[in-house]
Amino acid sequence: MDYQDLCKQYGIALTGGIACGKSTVAGVIRDQGYLVVDADQLARQVVAPGSPGLKQIAASFGHELIDADGQLRRAEMRRVIASDPNARSRLEAITHPLIHQAGLVALTEAGITSSPKIWFYEAALIFEIGREHQFHDVWVAHCPHDIQMKRLMTRDSCSQSDAEKMIAAQLPVADKVAKAGLAIDTDLPMEELTENVKTYLQGLKRQNHES
Repeated sequence: MDYQDLCKQYGIALTGGIACGKSTVAGVIRDQGYLVVDADQLARQVVAPGSPGLKQIAASFGHELIDADGQLRRAEMRRVIASDPNARSRLEAITHPLIHQAGLVALTEAGITSSPKIWFYEAALIFEIGREHQFHDVWVAHCPHDIQMKRLMTRDSCSQSDAEKMIAAQLPVADKVAKAGLAIDTDLPMEELTENVKTYLQGLKRQNHES
């Protein structure tokens, strides 16, 4: 079974707006024994210092996006994407083929290529790049806009203006929720959110006849 089949038959995309809590949800899912392939982690892997991916980014966007340690300046990259309508597609043309390859390696190492079962793919961009139909289902983490803003400004130490630009660069959260197979409200106490996710996973097991 190839990577596309593993996505379509067994993969559940976990997405949401920036700073909407999808990584928190992913942590709960991992704790329940499911593989969660983190697209951000794969993206970091394919642009590691000295990697072909990073060299292509520097050539396309400028060497000022690389710091003194050879690392990609991620916050600056996000600001470039928010300010330049063509930047996202240029970046994706470099990274997506590399991420696809790294994802297959992760599934192989987890034994899913040889013994297929439900797994999750955590990614900020699913609907924006037309990938929703490539997965068995799409789960969306969401929260109110004011909570999203506070989380983002705290996480990235950015201004309100920069936070608004980064949020505006993505599909509106309400649109993602409308398209989701399952919408997960993350503006809850951690204990309540955890119990909700466990309930969703139990329903998933019943649907797929897993023990």
